[in-house]
Order: sequence, then structure tokens, then C-alpha cells
Amino acid sequence: MAQKDEMNSLQRVAAALTYQEPDRVPAAPLVCGASHRVAGITYREWSMGENVEAMVQGHVDSLELIGHDGVVALVDLSVEAADFGQEVIFPEFDTAHPNYDNPMIKNPKEDYKKICKIDPKKSKRMKSVIDMVAGLSKQIGQTHAIVGFVYGSLGTLSMIRGPENFFMDLMEYPDEVMGALEIMDEVLLEYAKAQLEAGAHSVCYDNLYASQSILSKELWEKFESKGMNQICETIKKSGALVSHHNCGNGIYFDMLQKWGCPHAISHAYVADDVDSWEEHKKKWGGQIATIGWMPPGPVAMLGTPEEIEEEAKAEIEIGKPGKGYIFATGCEYPPNAPLAHAKWMVDAAKKYGVY
Repeated sequence: MAQKDEMNSLQRVAAALTYQEPDRVPAAPLVCGASHRVAGITYREWSMGENVEAMVQGHVDSLELIGHDGVVALVDLSVEAADFGQEVIFPEFDTAHPNYDNPMIKNPKEDYKKICKIDPKKSKRMKSVIDMVAGLSKQIGQTHAIVGFVYGSLGTLSMIRGPENFFMDLMEYPDEVMGALEIMDEVLLEYAKAQLEAGAHSVCYDNLYASQSILSKELWEKFESKGMNQICETIKKSGALVSHHNCGNGIYFDMLQKWGCPHAISHAYVADDVDSWEEHKKKWGGQIATIGWMPPGPVAMLGTPEEIEEEAKAEIEIGKPGKGYIFATGCEYPPNAPLAHAKWMVDAAKKYGVY
């Protein structure tokens, strides 16, 4: 039987990310949008961010219900694109997404100039995230980890252009793309700072394109590395922890270490230079903490209690030794998945994660 918790959640997460020994492995099912059900609002209302008070209370009540160790301020990946001017569709029961039939950037030669500097504190959706972080800080900032969230400039800009066309533009219109990215990086830097000022203990930078499943290492480094570096350095200088998220396959851990120096990476798959989780732990486990890696769909969403416990036990046995590990889903907990499954994950961390 697991021993009684000796740390609060914030202490536990901070210890894990700084290679100190917590009382047990922290548990983070990455319950973000799923909290809308606890908040009593629709997923559409949650995504639009028009009731920040309900969003805050939804997260707080989800913590009480599930028992996880922190909140990630991810709403969805279209937040930044919307504030830059991209039309976004808000389904009632599904994740918000850009209207790819009406991209803001249609003519690559001219339309990248539409990207203008904006103030996140005066925007609509980014401001709702900042306000949500502030509300969470007031309620749980002394007891639970609060992680801000920034979707990287490459991913954001691809939403404004459309991914397929955007990938072609990287080769055919690199100067136009780079000019837009530089402006966007300035805004995202201010967005990260605003979340830190609101009370986030860390800010997570999502660099999805830094993986074999998206871009080559050379292309990613050319277009996103310097902007990401500036944001990560700002987070670090503020005294907060730097975290990344990348759920792509074959993540460029060497590039992220070089340009981001993260304390931790939330990931679903191993680095591109290893072949197994055991090898990943051996090579990278002492340098960058892992947040992961339970498959959110086939296991967390659809698994039985026995299957979830079995998978959790296997993952914790690999990740726990040597510290630097948070047990989590490899990507966001499915917003429509049963919340009981997230609690089963937390229960397994308490059972098998004691140091």
C-alpha cells in the first residue's frame, strides 16, 4: 500500500522537475478541456473563453475530483491563431480549429505581411488564458503546479496558412515566412511573460514541428529555434521552470536541449536517437525530465481499470528510477473521455510511484 503523501502537489512537481526526490511520482493526466464538464459549461463555451470564472472553477473542482498534481493552461491550439486574425470554428462538442476553407493567408507573396504585432493582454483568447492563470494562482497557486501554455510560432502560422501550403511556403517563400515568424515570436514572448506575471510556475512551449513526423531537423532549426530560444530564456530569467510539449514521433531532443534547455518535456514518443523507453531513460533521463507517456486514446480513454493500472505500473517502473519523471498522458487527456479514467491514473501513481 502507498504511504501517505508527505508533500503537496506543487512541492512534488517542483522536486521531480529539479531532480530532487519527491514522496512519490507526480501524476498529471493533462486534464485540460475535459474540465469543462466539471465546470458545467459546453466545450464550445469553454473554448471561447468567455466565462473565465467557470474555467477556473472547473479546473479547481477537477483537481478535487481526480487528485492530479497540477493544471496546464492549454485551451486548444487555435488560441494564438485566432488572435492574430484567423477565423476559427467552435464545435459544440469537439476541439476548436481554424476554418481551413478560409485561411487568413491566401497569397504567400503578400499575405504574410498581415501578421502584425498585437498585445496579448488586450486580445480576446490569449487574454482569457492569462486571466484563467491569474484566477488559478489565487485559488491553488500555493498548493498545485500551474503551467502556462504557448503554441509555437511554426504551428500557429501553419494554422493561419493551412499546413500543406505552409510546408511548401517554407521552401518557396522562406523570407516571407520568416518575417511573419519574427513578429509572431515577439508576441508569443509577451504572452509567456504575461502568464508568468499572472502566477504560472512554468510555461510550456509546444514545438510540435520539431519531430521526424513533421519537419526535418534542419528546417525546424532554421525557422523556429531562435524564436523559441528567446522565449525559453525569458521564462528561465523570470525564475520559472521551462517545459516543452511535443507529441510527434522522433522528437529532436538534441535540438530542444540546444535551443530551449527545458527542465522537462511532455512527450508521447521517444527521442529520435533511441529505440525504446528504456534507452530514452538511460540517455536523456538525467538531462531532461519526462512528462508522459500513457497513450491518451487507446489506453486512457478506452482502457479498463486493469489495463490502465497495468500500463501505469509498466511506465512508472521505467520512468521512476533516478527521479526526473512525471507520470502523464502523452498528449492532452481526451476532452470527452471519462474522468474516472484520469483518477485511475492518479491512483496508480500513488500505488506504484512511492520513493
